[in-house]
Order: sequence, then structure tokens, then C-alpha cells
Amino acid sequence: MSDNKSVLGSFLRARRSRVRPTDVGLRPTDGRRVSGLKRDEVAMLAGISIEYYTRLEQGRGADPSTTVVRALARALNLDDVSVEYVNRLTGRVDEQRRMIPPEKSYIMRELLDTWAHIPAYITNGNLDIVAVNELMRSLSSGTIRPGANALIAHFAAGNKRQIVNWEELAARGVATLRFLGDRTSTRYNEIIRELSTDQDFVRLWELHEVARPSDFDSHLRLDGIGEIQMRVHNFEVPSLPFHTLSTQSPKPGFTALADTPVSRETSFA
Repeated sequence: MSDNKSVLGSFLRARRSRVRPTDVGLRPTDGRRVSGLKRDEVAMLAGISIEYYTRLEQGRGADPSTTVVRALARALNLDDVSVEYVNRLTGRVDEQRRMIPPEKSYIMRELLDTWAHIPAYITNGNLDIVAVNELMRSLSSGTIRPGANALIAHFAAGNKRQIVNWEELAARGVATLRFLGDRTSTRYNEIIRELSTDQDFVRLWELHEVARPSDFDSHLRLDGIGEIQMRVHNFEVPSLPFHTLSTQSPKPGFTALADTPVSRETSFA
């Protein structure tokens, strides 16, 4: 999992398979057997040799230069997040990963606990939870707790049943793990191995989507309660690269978080 050249090759193959010729100004030919681009078409669009591009997909080529990455981005319709991901795989971005010092972790927990009416927690790049306030812990019935993994929690069977837009949020979470995750860490590989027992995860992981943490709505359907809609806000933590502060608030019509039976029955993961 930590072989960046192999990961880059898999990423390029996945993206190439999803770009149609008409997406990049090419005319489809009769008898075409693939829906995506061919290797020689990507090479032509990027202005590089087919031999070099083939080596990149096979995880054997020299790391592409900044110019080549930009050319591949144009050829494969990559967005800015995907380009940053490729640059990270090629070592052109300093990841500056940091562990949270114990004293800062304590301060962060104290700060989160002052937010008596705002469920909140902080995750690292591997989506492990490093700090959580009491309200969030209570709302999740202890599912969201330090040391737990937010994505693993989301793939729990109970959440698959209760979260109406589970598929959308699962795809978002998998793409976020691929973008933020520390591929050099043992923990990252442990998470991938555990999640790989779930066919839904495998299917989403093989898409090679990447995404930054962003705001979203979570729709829950609970027995005896009905549907509850939450707005999840995600914020980068500038002093801790690759860490995300997540807060939740009820959408209109759901205002009394602490008093709802949801606090005993669902995790909001």
C-alpha cells in the first residue's frame, strides 16, 4: 500500500478508464472496445511517449516532472485535489505530518468540552479520532471516541441501515482517506486491511477517487423517531496538518440534540 509508484499507476489506470474520448475533444472510432481512453491517447494528449506513460501505469517510470503532471491533469481531466494527490505521490509536496503532543491533545479536549451544545471531534489523516467532546461521545453512544476510526465506524452494519445517504457519505469518506491518509504508516495499512473485508469499501476504493474534507448533510432514519437531518461542518486545523475538526448541527426542525433519543441509538459517524 505504501509503494507510491504502484499507487500512482493504479490511480492513472482508474482515471483513464473513466475519461471518454469526447470529454477531451477526441472523436470516438468505430469498433472501439473500451469506453475510456487508450494509453496512446493519454500519451498523445499529454505530449509524452507511449512508452513512458505505460511505465508510469505499471509503476516503473521515473517520477513525472511538474510539467508532465500538469499535462496528465489536462489529459485526464484531473481537478486540483487530484493534482495535489499526484504531486504527493511523486514526493513534490512536503506532507509535514505531525503527531499531536500529549499536552496539546489535553488542551484540545478541554476546548471541545466547552462547546456544550455543539458535538465535535478531531481526526487525523488516517481518520482516527484524536479528540472528542462529551456531547459527541454521548450522541454516538461511545462509537466516536479517541482511538476509534471514523471511516470504520461508518462502515458498521448499524450505520448502513440507519443512514439514508450512506452510499454518498461512504464514497466521500473513502476518497478522503485516500487523499489524507499516511501511506507510510502501519496504522494506514491496518485500516485498509480491516475495511477490505467489506465489499462496499473494496468497490469504492478501486475507484481511486480523492477528496478534501468538506461540509455535508447526514440523513438518518430511526425506528420510533423518523428521519433526522444533520449538517456536518469540517475545518482544517492549521497548526496540525492533515487534521480535521468536525462539528455537527441539526437542520431546521431538529434543535434539541441533547434531549433526543438519537443520542442513545446512533453514531452519526
